[in-house]
Amino acid sequence: MSKLKIIKLGLFAGLFFASICALPFAPPSYTHSGNVTVQQNSGAYSNIGWAFAITASDPLFHITNLSKNGSLDFDFEPAVSPTGELTFTPTMNTSGFATFNVQLEDQSTGEFSGTSTIRIDVEFINAAPTFTLNSPDITVNEKSGEVNITGWATSISPGPNPEENSQSVSFVTEIVSQSAYMSFNTLPKVNEFGTFIFKAKDKANGTATINIYLEDDGDGDAPNENKSAVETITLTINPINDAPTFEKGQNIVIDEHTGPVTMDWATLISAGAPDEDVNQNLSFILSEKEVSGGLQFDTPPVIDASTGVISFEATPYYNGYVIYEITLQDDGASNSPNMNTSSIKAFTITVNSINDPPTFDSEGDITVDEGDVVHTFENWATNISPGPSPNEQDQQLHFTVNFNQVTGTLAFLSAPQIDEQGTLTFRPTEHTHGEAVFDVFLSDDGDFDDPNKNTSDVQTFTVTVNPVNYPPDDIRLSNQSVLELQPSGTVVGTLTTSDLDPEDIHNYALVAGDGSDGNEFFAIDGNQLVTNTTFNWDERDSYSVRIKSSDGEFSIEEQFSITILKLIEGIKFANAITPNGDGQNDTWEIEDIDAFPDVLVYVYDKSGLVVFKSSGGYTPWDGTYNGKTLPMGTYYYVIDLRDGSPVYEGTLTIIL
Repeated sequence: MSKLKIIKLGLFAGLFFASICALPFAPPSYTHSGNVTVQQNSGAYSNIGWAFAITASDPLFHITNLSKNGSLDFDFEPAVSPTGELTFTPTMNTSGFATFNVQLEDQSTGEFSGTSTIRIDVEFINAAPTFTLNSPDITVNEKSGEVNITGWATSISPGPNPEENSQSVSFVTEIVSQSAYMSFNTLPKVNEFGTFIFKAKDKANGTATINIYLEDDGDGDAPNENKSAVETITLTINPINDAPTFEKGQNIVIDEHTGPVTMDWATLISAGAPDEDVNQNLSFILSEKEVSGGLQFDTPPVIDASTGVISFEATPYYNGYVIYEITLQDDGASNSPNMNTSSIKAFTITVNSINDPPTFDSEGDITVDEGDVVHTFENWATNISPGPSPNEQDQQLHFTVNFNQVTGTLAFLSAPQIDEQGTLTFRPTEHTHGEAVFDVFLSDDGDFDDPNKNTSDVQTFTVTVNPVNYPPDDIRLSNQSVLELQPSGTVVGTLTTSDLDPEDIHNYALVAGDGSDGNEFFAIDGNQLVTNTTFNWDERDSYSVRIKSSDGEFSIEEQFSITILKLIEGIKFANAITPNGDGQNDTWEIEDIDAFPDVLVYVYDKSGLVVFKSSGGYTPWDGTYNGKTLPMGTYYYVIDLRDGSPVYEGTLTIIL
């Protein structure tokens, strides 16, 4: 206020005081609007007409006994101007109530009004909690486990008003967005102490955008605020290349000669984390650790990393096993802590040996001249091989020659056989000729169960023995006895001629000469000697005849004595023997055979070879030939009693 104004007021007051000194003084009075209520942080308060009807000529309001409650404080304490304006300014972020006394003084009289007690209420407004982030964005590596960043949020406050100190505060985290391969076992959160906590899944990586704000448990309705401003941060998890993984298949076992192999083998193939499965390329690395048996591959094993299919082709005729160590590798980083290679696994490929059939080449058919000669043909069989596999080269080989068919009179004292060097030998029976067809195959001593094979393909060859004409050297009469009392024309026996040429046809005739005195009692019918009369044993029991055999070029004469047999009924015998040494049926017994002293007994095998012959008395046969027991099978017998009775012919079985 200017000094001039002060002087004027003083003069006015003096004059006024002087004018009333003579009058009695009345106490001043006023009327007020009462208690006041304002909101926290509403700023300076002014109510111009708070006090009105002021009766003092020189009013002065006195504020006394100011009492504050709660957190309320004032930047400018309550005051009432002479004109009745109530003013005060509560301190920011304080609230509560204050009471004070108001008294009006009339400075011109010195009189005071009565005392009014006034209350100011500053209503509490919940302020937003606050916090400070120094380094908000977070970056960690994949597989970091549970992450706890202490002191991430600081200066955590429920609000500036001390009355808010009792409030509880908590952080709220909201994931706004995250990349495709980001995921969590424990979602990001901030505890009440400002520690940032999260746990990403083991193979998660990428970025997540997170909104974070602080919330107290006070009123949030306007004008109250119980949430801080939102902070947006970025959480980054750097990828760490995971080692790829897979499940190996079983050990593989195949047979030799299987050819190309393609099969599903590896499963659960993964580059590592899901993002690696999408972006990385995989390849299987096979390392050969051990090989046995010389096993080789035309196409070494490879595994398709996209399908797990293994494919390979073993070299034909090679077998054994090979052990591989296998890893799966991706094209990601390999420097620590990254890993781009799986753990090592092992598996075995086994190629079982399959016995290949032996092979050989032959010279084919053989032609020789008739004669009892041992024929030897070296290198008849060539290129003899146990099979192409290296592991078969030590096998023992054996040729088998089987009779197929024969023509002519051809027989063998030693049937064709072939030794390991391929030499063919055989010995024809003297004075036989014709063609014999043989099957021959080569065997090894390897396994023969399917799919193994230990025999070659069968080859067929023919042995041809050309005939050579020889003179006959003997005449044989199959029977030289005849029963008495038989009619004229009874066959005494069959005439055969021993000739080096079995196919020669011989003509027979009774001729004069030594031993021909009985010719008149007999006749020749073809190749049979027949009776020309009826004999009586009591009158005469033997006769002599002379017979000539001619092959058209050569001839021979022989004398035969014909015995007249007393009539006895025929013989009896079994059609099988068991020469096994058990004392039962070990020999071929013929009942009543002793009654026929000239009896002839022949036994032949299937090839026509005579394996037993008995003449001029029978000794029981024991089933042997040249001192060796014949193999079990069917044989053919001819029994000529030489008494004019029919010849016994049939089969005899050897059972071992």
